[in-house]
Amino acid sequence: MRLLTLATVSAATLLAVGQVPLAQNASDTTTQTTRKPGSSSPNCPEVDQLRKNVAVLSGENQLLKKRVADLEKDRSASTIQEQLEKEEQRGEALQNHLFAISEKEGPLASRLDQINQLIKPEVIDRNLAGAGSVHPEDAREDVRKALTNEKVRIQTQLDLLKQDQRRTQASLATTDAAIQRLKQKLLEAQRP
Repeated sequence: MRLLTLATVSAATLLAVGQVPLAQNASDTTTQTTRKPGSSSPNCPEVDQLRKNVAVLSGENQLLKKRVADLEKDRSASTIQEQLEKEEQRGEALQNHLFAISEKEGPLASRLDQINQLIKPEVIDRNLAGAGSVHPEDAREDVRKALTNEKVRIQTQLDLLKQDQRRTQASLATTDAAIQRLKQKLLEAQRP
């Protein structure tokens, strides 16, 4: 019984690949073929149908592979587009930050110029001329110290703003370079 099953399985396998066994014997499990695997047989319409099915499925498989490749290309382009949009938003934020730095820097620089004018000894004397004091030199020194402290504070703020401006400009240059690279990658990804 087992030999008969093996012979049947062998015959079915040969049929699937397009070969027809010549003789089957329950006691002999060897099979011989009378034709080549590519030839059609009028005796086996099932083999012809299987070949047609294989051809149709192979065609569908090729179409699916092409569709998957197209989808991968579209997904890649979408990912690059999203990265590009993020970098452009980052670039805009950095530009806005540079603008904000400029807006802060203007009034501070103006006030620093004012202090430089007010800290001159003749200006201090002129401003204190109307105020009567027992110790005018102490009053002049107090005004000079207050102006000097304010000058140092403003200069520190201006220095910090300059450092922030340099860092922001460097980040903006990096972002611009990244945008250019992403635009190039997007063009390459969208090519047919």
